[in-house]
Amino acid sequence: MRKEELIDLLKKDVVPALGCTEPVCVALCAAYASQQLNNPITKIELDVNKGIYKNGMSAGIPHCEHVGLEYAASIGALLKNPEKQLTLFEDIESDTITQAELLVPHVSITINDSASIHVKCTLYTSNDTVTCMIKEAHTNIVYLEKNGIVLEEKTTQETNNTPTVIDELKEMKISDIRSLVDLMTVDELEFLLDGIEMNDQLSQYKGTTYLSDSFNHSLFSEDLLTRIIRKVTAAAENRLDGCPLPAMSSSGAGTKGLVVSIPVNEVAEELHVSLEKKVKALALTHLVNRYINAHIGKLSPMCTCVMASSTSASVGIAYLLDASDDQIGYCIRNMTGTVTGMICDGGKVGCALKVSIGSTAALMCATTAVNNAVLRESDGICAATAEQCIQNMARIGKNGMERVDEEIIAIMKSKECQ
Repeated sequence: MRKEELIDLLKKDVVPALGCTEPVCVALCAAYASQQLNNPITKIELDVNKGIYKNGMSAGIPHCEHVGLEYAASIGALLKNPEKQLTLFEDIESDTITQAELLVPHVSITINDSASIHVKCTLYTSNDTVTCMIKEAHTNIVYLEKNGIVLEEKTTQETNNTPTVIDELKEMKISDIRSLVDLMTVDELEFLLDGIEMNDQLSQYKGTTYLSDSFNHSLFSEDLLTRIIRKVTAAAENRLDGCPLPAMSSSGAGTKGLVVSIPVNEVAEELHVSLEKKVKALALTHLVNRYINAHIGKLSPMCTCVMASSTSASVGIAYLLDASDDQIGYCIRNMTGTVTGMICDGGKVGCALKVSIGSTAALMCATTAVNNAVLRESDGICAATAEQCIQNMARIGKNGMERVDEEIIAIMKSKECQ
């Protein structure tokens, strides 16, 4: 693996996203399909995997007071702007919402058993039918059909944008990733600073941040940890409440981008490190986030914003504290023994509290690790190496929690009937 390949991966992975990524994915699928239609849409059929359903039903949509995949699909079909990718909700106007409200009663949703991202959207008019499909990644359109005629279709080999790089990344050691990051220059990584500015603006947006405002209570001192908690919570709360500002994403998700970048930047500012040190810490954090997500999976029964992104933030903080390779391994082991198992019960405002807990653990586990205070490898699911710890995280998420999504979705559906 060459450093240039990792930099290219970072440029593809760290991109702006407006709104929770799963509703955006559904809207993108509908928008791509609707470009083939001229007449008014009369019906929409959605078929999505459990993770898309779970993460999309309660998350706010920017410029819209409604939530849910029915609205996401209706809005995407009306906008017809797939070229905007993860920022297509930018184009929502009041008339879009009015039309979507009329279309939503004609949207049906089924849930498939796909283990990865899978969205199939079929649009109907009085005389046409168009089907679009997204798989594996939130913007990866693999199939388009109109009136039974296939217009676009990707082969299996084409469905992942960077299969060789991701496969190779999964086989690397964390220390090898760190070594390649150390070879990178400020000029090569300076683009990552755009995400710091973007996510900081999101944390300062004056929305209905009743959760993060609670951390202004006199019980909380004005220290580094409180600043991290307040900023991460506010940014996540704003984003998932439908704030009209974008987040700089990481590994395909905006909230992950917040959790990865804000704690690392706050520690960098506290320590007054050089610009070179800061951008390298950010690069390492984003890459470790991609590494862990590649092992656990993009849409897991576990909260990967905490499991993967907070663990990655902890690695970035340890790097800023001049941790050795062994100490970065300790950091990952400490996080493995601390946060593994937090469930994902969908994208929603409440995720803000989850990531505040993950960010707290990230700072704790980094500072303990650089003091050589580490959980024993015999403790629970902890292991001797960072790579084994991450594999154990993934094993819990993939094998140990097979029925968790089914139960979560059953609970969510039961509330729809109340």
